[in-house]
Formats: sequence, C-alpha cells, structure tokens
Amino acid sequence: MMPLFSFSPALRIRCATDYKSVFDGALFKVHQPHFLFLAKPSEQLNSRLGIVVAKKKVRRAHERNRVKRLARESFRLHRQQLELLDIVVMPKTGIEAVSNDELHQQLQFAWQKLQRIARKHSRIAPPSPQN
Repeated sequence: MMPLFSFSPALRIRCATDYKSVFDGALFKVHQPHFLFLAKPSEQLNSRLGIVVAKKKVRRAHERNRVKRLARESFRLHRQQLELLDIVVMPKTGIEAVSNDELHQQLQFAWQKLQRIARKHSRIAPPSPQN
C-alpha cells in the first residue's frame, strides 16, 4: 500500500506559525549526536514533520539537501508508530562528515525515544478540555 508511506503535504509543517508553535511549545526534546528533535502533540489528524537546516550548521547545499532527504525518508517509514505529534528536526554541526547509514541509525533511535516519551506523557497527562 503506497499511500501509507507517502509524504503528502498534510504531513509537513509548512508555515512559520506552525514552526513557531513547535519551538515555543515543545514538550519533548530528543538529542542525538547529530540531530535535535523538538515535538509537541499535534492538533492535526496526522503527525507532521518540519526540517530546519541552517546554513550556519551545514554549509553546502547538497549536504543540507541530503540531511533533509534522509530525515523525510526516515519519518515516512516510522510515522505509523508515532503518536500524533508535530516534530521539527534540526541537524547539529558536523553532520556533513557522517555517513548515511550512521544518520539513519541516529534517526531511528530518535523516533523510538520520541515515541517512548510521548507515550509516557500521554499516559500521565489528563486529556485536555476542548475549547
């Protein structure tokens, strides 16, 4: 089933307001050697992904594109296991020197860790009243 693993526009954080809401309201942070994940429960029907790759952190355009491509691919494959979250992925300095395999590994660990803390949180937190 292809649509299950697609990365449609509904799965992307696209506007500045949505990015800002994740930066300001991030309940979950996951650190990996070359990535930082920020996440908050999503108000949408899907988990959504945003990727921020600063030129300051990753100088060359083809490296920035590689990082984004790997992050999107990894999200696509792990999305089904995640709680409903808005997630922003940011690479850390030095990521250019790391192989695709190593980055895949780190992304996989990050999704698992994010899933664990989000599950734990959803068990503890009382359901929020709808406005």
